[in-house]
Amino acid sequence: MKLNASKVKINSVYTEEYNIHPKNRIEIPTPEQDIEYKEIKGRNGSLTRKYGFKDIPLPVHFTIREESFKKAFRKAKMYLFNAKKLSFDDDDEVHYKVKSVQIETAENLVERFGEFTVIFTLDPFQYETNPIQTITGPTTLNNQGYESEPYIKAHVTGTGKVYIGEQVITIKDVNGTIEIDSTMMNAYRNENGLITNLNNKMIGDFPVLVSGSNVIKFDGDITKLEINPRWRWI
Repeated sequence: MKLNASKVKINSVYTEEYNIHPKNRIEIPTPEQDIEYKEIKGRNGSLTRKYGFKDIPLPVHFTIREESFKKAFRKAKMYLFNAKKLSFDDDDEVHYKVKSVQIETAENLVERFGEFTVIFTLDPFQYETNPIQTITGPTTLNNQGYESEPYIKAHVTGTGKVYIGEQVITIKDVNGTIEIDSTMMNAYRNENGLITNLNNKMIGDFPVLVSGSNVIKFDGDITKLEINPRWRWI
C-alpha cells in the first residue's frame, strides 16, 4: 500500500484487518442526475425534466500480500461480497450504501502477492450516521445537505397530525406507536421483531426533510416523536 493510499472501511471494519489494502487514494465520485431534454419545434432551447440521481459505480484497486495469495483472496471475496456500507478514514462522518459488488479477475504473478479491482455499485448519496432525536414540542431541524427521507416513530393514544413544514401526516386510531419510514415508504409497528402493517393508519405522503429549515409540530393524541433525519449529501 502506498503511504498516501486511502484507508477503506466495509461495514465499519477496515479492509486492512483482512490484509486487503487499497493501492491508491480513492477518487471522490459524484452521482449523475437523470435529466430528460425534449426539443419542441419553434421553441428556443429544450424543455428540461429532472429526475433522481443514478447509482455510482466506484472502482477500487486492492492488493493482498500473504503466504498464499489464492487462499487469502478466497477469504477476501467472502468479506467483500457482504459489503453493505462503505466509508473512508479521512471522511468517516459519512458512508455510502453498497447495492452490489463486482470483483474482477485477480492478477497473481507471484505466490505471495496479488492485486485486483472491486467495482462497488453505490446508492447516489453519502449518509451521515445520525442519533435518534426525541421531539416533545415544536422543533426546527436544519438540513444542510440534500433533501432527506427520515424515519419517524410516533407515540400515539388515538388520532393526531404531524406537521413538517407544509407537509401534513395524519395518524388515525393508533394505540401505542407507529413507525414511518420514508425510504421504505412503509408505516408499521415493530414489537420484538414482530412487524404489524399500519399503512392504513397513516394518511398523507411519506415526509421528506427539505434543504434548510424544517419546522416540526404535532397535535391531537400524539405525545412525542422519535426522528432519525437520515441527513445525506450528494
